[in-house]
Amino acid sequence: MRIIPVLDLMNGEVVQAVRGERDTYQPIKSILTPETNPLAVAQALQAETGCREFYIADLDALQGKGDHRDLIRQLAAELKADLWIDAGVTHPASALRSLNTGSIHFIVCSETLQDPEFLIDPRDGLPSERLLFSIDIVKGRVLAISSVLKDLDPLAAMDFLSRRGWSRFILLTLDRVGTGAGFDGSFLKAARRRFPELSFIAGGGVRKPNDINMLSAIGLNGVLVATALHRGWITRQDLEAMRLNQ
Repeated sequence: MRIIPVLDLMNGEVVQAVRGERDTYQPIKSILTPETNPLAVAQALQAETGCREFYIADLDALQGKGDHRDLIRQLAAELKADLWIDAGVTHPASALRSLNTGSIHFIVCSETLQDPEFLIDPRDGLPSERLLFSIDIVKGRVLAISSVLKDLDPLAAMDFLSRRGWSRFILLTLDRVGTGAGFDGSFLKAARRRFPELSFIAGGGVRKPNDINMLSAIGLNGVLVATALHRGWITRQDLEAMRLNQ
């Protein structure tokens, strides 16, 4: 089970994401570091988890209020880790022009994707191994602008996308993010049963070490974690114990 820490960037700082309600986000308060500087927070998370991947949400870019491209380039240069960037990508070619480095992978998210043509040819200009599709979920339905995906059942969206060549997914339950309310086990089990060949990363609601064990038992490939690490709900010792038991 891959543990993938999350960095939510806004106005040059790491912020605390809760339920996708971005107007309420505040700079992160963490037991791991007093800093909100993205590099310092990333280094603290890496020291705690031993991770080799980060999920980075550029919230300014997602909201059309600028971007963190220069900062992301710095993180790519300084961190020995792959970076998964969610910055409202609408087309692979534009992603390549803005951030063309081998350590960066691009996330296409249902929330902001406007051009349905992108769904048909995801590999145009970018290798498929550097692309992931994030199915953003609120109240059990897909959050999307595109009429192709809007309000779909997430399993139906996964079927639609997998038929068009997508094989790597983030299943992000936005209304559970930052809450510690637990993950949606019934949905994730149904997704794994229906699509055994696809790669799934879960996000939203993880609180306890046993949550990670349960996600591993379901057969997920990884989990996004932020709040549980910053609040000490899941610790380095917990993660080390899990690795010893694998």
